[in-house]
Amino acid sequence: MKYILLIVALVCAAYVCFEGIRIMRLVRVSAGLVEEVRPFQRTEGTRSMLVLGDSTAAGVGSASVDSVAGRLAVEFDLSVENHAVSGAKTHDIRAQFGKAQKSEYDLILIQIGANDIIRLRSVEETGNELDTALGEIAKKSDRVLLLTSGKVGNAPFFPRFFGWIWNWHTASMRLRFMSVVASYDGAYVDLFSAKDPFSQDPDRYYAPDGLHLMGDGYEFWYEQSRKTLAAKWPEDFPYGQ
Repeated sequence: MKYILLIVALVCAAYVCFEGIRIMRLVRVSAGLVEEVRPFQRTEGTRSMLVLGDSTAAGVGSASVDSVAGRLAVEFDLSVENHAVSGAKTHDIRAQFGKAQKSEYDLILIQIGANDIIRLRSVEETGNELDTALGEIAKKSDRVLLLTSGKVGNAPFFPRFFGWIWNWHTASMRLRFMSVVASYDGAYVDLFSAKDPFSQDPDRYYAPDGLHLMGDGYEFWYEQSRKTLAAKWPEDFPYGQ
């Protein structure tokens, strides 16, 4: 029996070492992707959009024009003021909002929550941070769209047998975020419940770090955002125009 336990312990140790080395390598790749990207900005447009958030709002992993903000700007002829910062957590969007240059916007896009989920931060604390931030942000637009990641634990970056931990935390964070956004009459892009193609073809949708997205991944997020906008504000953001 003791030999079986020893073998199991050795296998577990080898697995932990393998995952540790793999994740360290992916972290270095991710850092390189962050250095390459510049958040999408656009001065011209018949309407205006403010973008706040983390690396997903900056479009890390793809060309910035392929990000959700870039695609929305082209589709609806929006000027874009983007203050997203890679690594940002929910409490950081208040400081980003403080840099806003206009008195009002036709749309405010917030992509936040992924880093809170990855770090397994308190759902209650993070939700309260979002509530406080939206109390200020909603004063500059009556159209606030919040987007956070889908099933975070499914990303190749995470250990295969433990991804469920982050998915479970995502589910809890999702419910809290949806409740907070609804209280300000905003719209929430529910990527968690959407039937996504990411797991079927991860090489197509995920960037080389196994965490951020490539163009096709952001395109899926954009399509879900388009549908959400059309459902909430059909006259301003019609779908299939």
